[in-house]
Amino acid sequence: MSALLVGTIALTVVFAVSNGMKDGLNVAATAIASKSLVARLAIIIVVVAEFFGPFLLGTEVARTVAQNIINVAVVQQSHAAVLMITCGVAGALLWNLLAWWVKMPTSSSFTLVGGLIGPVMFEFGSAAVPWRIFFIKVIVAMFLSPLLGMGIGYLVYQLLRQLLQHAPLAVNTTIKKLQCVTLVFLGANHGTNDSQKSMGIIALLLYLSGNSTEIAVPLWVKFICIAGIVTGIILGGTRIIRTVGYGIIRLRPHHSLESQLTAAGILVTCNLVGAPVSTTQIITSSVIGVGSGFRRKSVRWLIIRDIIWSWFLTIPLTALFSAGVYWVTITLLGLGGWQ
Repeated sequence: MSALLVGTIALTVVFAVSNGMKDGLNVAATAIASKSLVARLAIIIVVVAEFFGPFLLGTEVARTVAQNIINVAVVQQSHAAVLMITCGVAGALLWNLLAWWVKMPTSSSFTLVGGLIGPVMFEFGSAAVPWRIFFIKVIVAMFLSPLLGMGIGYLVYQLLRQLLQHAPLAVNTTIKKLQCVTLVFLGANHGTNDSQKSMGIIALLLYLSGNSTEIAVPLWVKFICIAGIVTGIILGGTRIIRTVGYGIIRLRPHHSLESQLTAAGILVTCNLVGAPVSTTQIITSSVIGVGSGFRRKSVRWLIIRDIIWSWFLTIPLTALFSAGVYWVTITLLGLGGWQ
């Protein structure tokens, strides 16, 4: 392996760490904010589930990231292709760290997609992206999943309200305990979806660099990407959960359970079809759906407006940013016009 390839793999793992720092604890945000579980227990459950989930649930998402975001028939095997991916990951990483610092729950998935397509479109134009399948498997899934989160969250709230309307107050204890189970399911599916984004990049790098004859995810790649996500969750603490856990509605234990059931159901579907969606989007939208079912006026819509704007702006802004990183890099190295 060349030094550039090794450095880019390391950078991709760092991106996985930043993803865990910024997005990982959103999985536990509702359980902690609703006081269903103490933060330490919720974090332990999520970390364990995140680690084992990707080993159990396949690599369909990694295959989508490696094959359906950039056109490997156009961006052929070369050192130049590896450098483009390097700059794309660097741009996505810088954006992720900025979003984490300012506590804005933007989508790491959108960040990664924008970061990857920016440099290759700078060199090859629109032919660098397989637009038809990219639109179906990436863009439609990313934008449809939060809409489903809001709609299904609303329906789940209404269903559980009917089921629990005559239940005694003691049912809250059962609801809190059930969240140990839903957190395992949600954490496993989050780990599967988010860690596979980094797996897909490394699989793509190994192919473009000529170190692999096909796009596949070796066991060692799977392990280091999962370790990166889990490390990020441990390092990130509870900083980012303030927006999702406290900034949308005042959560009660049954709200938390309803949003977790909604998010877990959507995530497992996306993992099965290989759609690299945003867990932050799905969890946020499920909280919105539950909150609108409970009391529309209780939802803090100004915060949601800011989140929605970030969803629409992330891909074009990170694409431009990573293209700028690539342009600066090849200019400083005197590599302009190389392919």
